[in-house]
Amino acid sequence: MKIFSTARVFVCCFVIGAGGIAKGDDRTTAPSVEAKKITAAKASPENDNAAGAKAEKTEAEEEPKAMSIGSLAPALDIEHWVGDSPSPMSNFEPGKVYVVEFWATWCGPCLYSMPHLAEMQSKYEDQGVRVVSVSTEDLETVTEFLKRTVSPRILGIEVPKEEPGDEGEESAEEEKEEPKSITFGELTSAYSLTTDPDKSVHEDYMKAASQNGIPTAFIVGKDGHVEWIGHPMSMDKPLEAIVNGDWDRAAAKEKFDRDQQIKLAFQKIIMAHRAGLHDTTLELLRDNAGLFEGTRYETALKSIWFPTALATQQSDIALEIIQERVEASPEDAVSMNRWAWEVYEAVESGWKDSDEILSTTIGAMESALASEENESNDEMWPAYDTLAHLKALAGDKESAIEWQLRAIEAAPDDEKENLGAYLSELTGVEPEVTEDLEDADEETTQD
Repeated sequence: MKIFSTARVFVCCFVIGAGGIAKGDDRTTAPSVEAKKITAAKASPENDNAAGAKAEKTEAEEEPKAMSIGSLAPALDIEHWVGDSPSPMSNFEPGKVYVVEFWATWCGPCLYSMPHLAEMQSKYEDQGVRVVSVSTEDLETVTEFLKRTVSPRILGIEVPKEEPGDEGEESAEEEKEEPKSITFGELTSAYSLTTDPDKSVHEDYMKAASQNGIPTAFIVGKDGHVEWIGHPMSMDKPLEAIVNGDWDRAAAKEKFDRDQQIKLAFQKIIMAHRAGLHDTTLELLRDNAGLFEGTRYETALKSIWFPTALATQQSDIALEIIQERVEASPEDAVSMNRWAWEVYEAVESGWKDSDEILSTTIGAMESALASEENESNDEMWPAYDTLAHLKALAGDKESAIEWQLRAIEAAPDDEKENLGAYLSELTGVEPEVTEDLEDADEETTQD
C-alpha cells in the first residue's frame, strides 16, 4: 500500500466555449455611453405575438433543429427586454447584421466581454449591426445586477497601488483624475440586454448548436443565416468581414463542423474515462487519434492515454508514452514519481508480460535520482519509496530494502512510521525491530 499521498494526473474537463477572455485581448475599456434609466420593457405588439406563440409550445414538441454555420437563424422569442432603447425585435431584418450573445450575471468572462460588446455596437451601429445579449435568469436578478458598479478591472483601468510614504507627496502634475464609476446598466445601454427565463431562445441557439458554455455569440448575417459561432472576444475579424461582405461562409462552416466533431469526441472520451470504462476509452482514443492530431486536445489526451493503456495492459502504448516522458524530462524525479506509481499499481494488480514496462520505469527512476540535482535531495523520499516498491515487484528485494531505508532516513518524522511498515513487509521483521535495522544500517555506513 502506498503510504503517502502522491499527486494524481487528472484531466481538466473544461467546458467548451467558456474559456474566458481570448489571449492577447487587452482591450476592455468601455466606449463613451451616456447614463440611461434602466427599465424592464415587455415586448412590443410584435413581441406580444411571439409570446402568444410561445404559450402554445408543449413539452412533447421536438428538439430544436440542429444548428451550424449556414443555418437559418430562428426568430428571437425573448420575454423581457431590459432598458428603454433600442426597442424590442423578433425577426431579423434583411440587409442587417446581428450579434446574438448569451450571458449570465454570475459569469465572470461574460462581464469582461461587456465593454467589447458595447464597443462593437458603437463601432458598427451606422452599418446596420445590432447586438442582443440574452440571459436565462429572471428579470429581477438582471435588473438588480444592472445597478451594480463596474469594477475598474473589467473596464481595463489599472488602479495603482499606494506605496508606503506616498501620502501627500503627489504634485499637481502627478495628480490624476479618478476614473468615473459607471453601473453595468450604463455600460450595457449601448446594446440590447434581455432576459428569457423560459430558455426558449437558449434552446433554439445554444442547445441546437451544442454550445455548453457562456459567453457565446452567434453572428447572423444580412440574409438571416448564421455566419459565425464563438466567444464574443474573438468575433472582431469575423464581424468585420461579414459587415464588409468578405466572409467565406463555406470555409467557416467546414471549420465549425470539424471543431464540433472534435469537441463531441473529446466529451465522449472524458465520460468513458470518468466512468472507468477503460476498453471503451481505448477504442475511442484509437478511433479519433487522427481527429485530435495537431489540436489543443492532443496534449490533454496524453494524460488519459497512459492510465488507459495501463488499465488495458497495452504495453506498446504505455512504453511509448513512458519513453516520451523520460526523453522530455529525464531528471524530473517528482513528475516521474507520479506516473511510476501508476505503473506499480498496474503491474502489482496482475499485469502479465510487464517485464519491459517495469524495467524501463525502474531504469528511468534510478537515472533521475542519480542526477546531481536529486542525488542528495531529501525531498526525493517519496520517489525512494516508489522505487522500493518497483524493485520488490521486480524480485530485487535486497535493493528494495536499501531504497526503503533511504526513504525512511530522508522522510519527515510524521511519515517514518508508515514507511517503516512497508519496510517490515519487505524484511519480515516487526516495525519496532525495523528501527534497529535502520540504526544498524547507519552505523555500517559510518564505519
